[in-house]
Amino acid sequence: YVAPDWSADWLHKEALFILEDFAHSIYQTSYKNLDDEKKSNLKFKLKKLLRQNNYDPESKTLSISSVREKAIKSNSDYYSKLFLGDPEFDELRSHYAMKKETIKDSSLMNKLNAFFFWASWSCITTRPGGTSTYTNNWPPDRLLGNDAEASLHLWTGFSVIVLLIGIGLLAFYYATNKEEEISAPDKDRLANITLTPSMKATFKYFLVVTVLFLLQIGLGVITAHYGVEGEGFYGFPLAEYLPYSVTRTWHTQLGIFWIATSWLATGLFIAPALSGKEPKYQKIGVDILFVALVIVVFGSMGGEWLSVMQKMGLETSFLFGHQGYEYVDLGRVWQILLLSGLVIWLGLMLRALIPLFKSDKENRQLLIMFIIASIAIALFYSAGLMWNHDTHLSMSEYWRWWVVHLWVEGFFEVFATVILAYLFVKMGLLGTRLATISVIFSTNVFLFGGIIGTFHHLYFTGTPIPVLALGASFSGLEVVPLVLIGFEAYHNYTLSKSAKWLEKYKWPIYFFLSVAFWNFVGAGIFGFLINPPIALYYLQGLNTTPVHGHTALFGVYGMLGIGLMLFCLKILFNRNDQWNDKIISRGFWFLNIGLGLMVLISLLPMGVIQAYYSMTEGLWYARSADLLQQDYMNILKWLRVPGDIVFGLGALLVGSEVIKKSYDFLTTKTN
Repeated sequence: YVAPDWSADWLHKEALFILEDFAHSIYQTSYKNLDDEKKSNLKFKLKKLLRQNNYDPESKTLSISSVREKAIKSNSDYYSKLFLGDPEFDELRSHYAMKKETIKDSSLMNKLNAFFFWASWSCITTRPGGTSTYTNNWPPDRLLGNDAEASLHLWTGFSVIVLLIGIGLLAFYYATNKEEEISAPDKDRLANITLTPSMKATFKYFLVVTVLFLLQIGLGVITAHYGVEGEGFYGFPLAEYLPYSVTRTWHTQLGIFWIATSWLATGLFIAPALSGKEPKYQKIGVDILFVALVIVVFGSMGGEWLSVMQKMGLETSFLFGHQGYEYVDLGRVWQILLLSGLVIWLGLMLRALIPLFKSDKENRQLLIMFIIASIAIALFYSAGLMWNHDTHLSMSEYWRWWVVHLWVEGFFEVFATVILAYLFVKMGLLGTRLATISVIFSTNVFLFGGIIGTFHHLYFTGTPIPVLALGASFSGLEVVPLVLIGFEAYHNYTLSKSAKWLEKYKWPIYFFLSVAFWNFVGAGIFGFLINPPIALYYLQGLNTTPVHGHTALFGVYGMLGIGLMLFCLKILFNRNDQWNDKIISRGFWFLNIGLGLMVLISLLPMGVIQAYYSMTEGLWYARSADLLQQDYMNILKWLRVPGDIVFGLGALLVGSEVIKKSYDFLTTKTN
């Protein structure tokens, strides 16, 4: 978000070079001195040259003109100076938050230049038998004639129609299926749960969750600061030791790690709590899994640092370092270890849940959904192993979104829905029949739109129009359940007020309420803002993306992770001991207000400005230093500070209470 999209940047520079060469060879003057008619003639000549597909698949050879050869050499020289540390580019590297010698080996630089060329070539070359480029004319660039085709407009309109139809059907469902009234029991049914050794052992998971959450925020502060001081942190040359590409990798990856750890720990805590039985050696399994997760988290972070700092070869980097794919950054060995850990977690879950089949026949259908969700979480991460270091970029992107969209956004959503429903049933706040129907209905709605809706990430990765059509239509359906999610929020709120003993669970339930709010705002509004084809064509990779990313990933899954953690810890940490609800209360409101400020007064205005220039000039300018270093853009970057401070205070307040209770838990002999 502080540097160009390199394919768009290369392509625009290549076009400018060729136009200048045309002007000198034909008119013996600079391109800027020509009148509009001559400029139009040269742009038509440029478009014809660049769009012609001269690739021979049999010989695997691409034929290029002499002028394009010169353009490639010119671009290669430019990027070599930028990445290899030429002093002439010091200021630009600072704007891009790049360390002085981002690349240390000229042979690696040659590979990077080749990658830039081929990526840009696919963006401008007409695909065989088609009228658009391999990327459906993305990225937008008026100089090149890269414009949105009619199909993008058509299927955007259709996605809105599908959205409206879905909202209408869902509203009809809610109107005709009124929820049964449940009177809360007089006592807390969870108060009688016997804390087993494996349940107690999960406290260290939640402690690590808190530490990783606070570490992620610190890295987020540094990453955001690089937008205004690309070489350091308030004068200290931090980029030489911890460059932007490392801090941003760690920031996004830690988000996945701590949220997933919170949810996995909740499963390990709840499973024996529900069954009332402790399988043999369960605690040992929980402890072994904890050690494995810690090794994967910090081992992968170390490998990513070594990779970015150019201390690993390409093969070693793929295995132990940085794969280069956001949210699936960790090296392949760490991926395999993480998948192994998830399989171990599944085994521990099944050992504790299977006895429930005999003892809890009334909730058996809900239990089956719980087990299916657990299996999906454990096994669907394996989609991240479906590519290798030499797999075609389009195929790697396809499988990567299986992990990001289906594993994180799909099956974790199902898991959360099931586990909350099961908890409310056990607490006597929901009837079994209603809970089962709601879970099955919600699961079908989420996955019906979500599975095929994954294609909205693949509009511009070499896919044909039918894939674009499916992605647009079904991604519209993804928003449908989020539009009426206020019903869920109101229902949870009324449940929290239905009995005096529920006061102890007030703030975990309030975190569940905030999940509903951010589901609607972050995943719904801000998600649909960038998901339709024509929107994503112009907005992809701008600051509108982290608007959706922060409000959906943290607002939904992060808030839910904190809520589940507090729920479990309320039961685990000496239930007769009062928590400091004032601290949790302030932490809750600071987190939500800070997240809103961060987005509304900084990220969103920046994204809207970039979107305007993406539509009027092209993506190359929307991501350029010429725009991002304007004074008003730097002011907007600094406006992240108020929201970040409020958000950080909220995290510290919640984190301090969790750490304090963890310390009390460790030092209390009765535990």
